[in-house]
Amino acid sequence: MATPPKNPRPDDGRPPSWAGAPGFTPGVDGLPPHAPMPGAPPYPAAPEHAPPPVGRRARRTRFVTALGATAFWAVVNVVLVVAVVGVPPGPAAFGQFVGVLILPTLLAALAVWAIARRRAWPFWLLVLLAAPFFWVLRAVFNALPAS
Repeated sequence: MATPPKNPRPDDGRPPSWAGAPGFTPGVDGLPPHAPMPGAPPYPAAPEHAPPPVGRRARRTRFVTALGATAFWAVVNVVLVVAVVGVPPGPAAFGQFVGVLILPTLLAALAVWAIARRRAWPFWLLVLLAAPFFWVLRAVFNALPAS
């Protein structure tokens, strides 16, 4: 004949045998389950959010902003080339060099705008997003044979 199981909460005040098992968290008697522990700081107040605007569309990233973020990398490219190679020999050569940057800058800005157009992205994030697009397109257009 089987013996009945012991009472899991003995009335003698001792904790049950499984109270020290891994993963056991003792509860405090007399407190509701979600109340802070005695002596704990109070929960921070939840911020009040403004109601959503009625009748206005959400802000979005404009193409001009994406173009400005990509133009940042075009300026970095010009500064690096001038620092490493030096100033082009004449205004025509400098104009040709800057003219070569126009198409990669516009295409990279179009790619950045296509990704970020649905909501307003911070400018620094657009600059980070524009970097790989600009430099890959710059390398591709640099590798193409000149006509």
